[in-house]
Amino acid sequence: MKLIKAIVRPEKALALKDILSGSGYHGITSTDCHGYGESKNVIKQVYRGKVYEQRVDAVKRIEVEFVVPDNKVDNVIRTIRNVAVTNHGADGRIYVSAMNDSVHIHSGEVHLGDASERELQDEL
Repeated sequence: MKLIKAIVRPEKALALKDILSGSGYHGITSTDCHGYGESKNVIKQVYRGKVYEQRVDAVKRIEVEFVVPDNKVDNVIRTIRNVAVTNHGADGRIYVSAMNDSVHIHSGEVHLGDASERELQDEL
């Protein structure tokens, strides 16, 4: 299993979540975030007669994360790129990392990274 984190433009996030959930990926988490790229824009503002410099290079993005079986990773990456691309640059980034296990808090059910399942033993 792989954990996919896609950081995309806000206007693309809803369409991406719709396509992913339509493809069977329902455990999707999204988070508002801001990214700092290579540009460093500084503007000057006047407040109570004093001039202040403020950086405004933070770009609003949405981070979407979910788990994918190993054999579906390439297809999911292609899907994300097709939905999120704008051809204007600064479209975001996709991170792929290994996921070992996940545990349901309520039931204690463990999902192993190799897609097999077992019940968590209560050792306390």
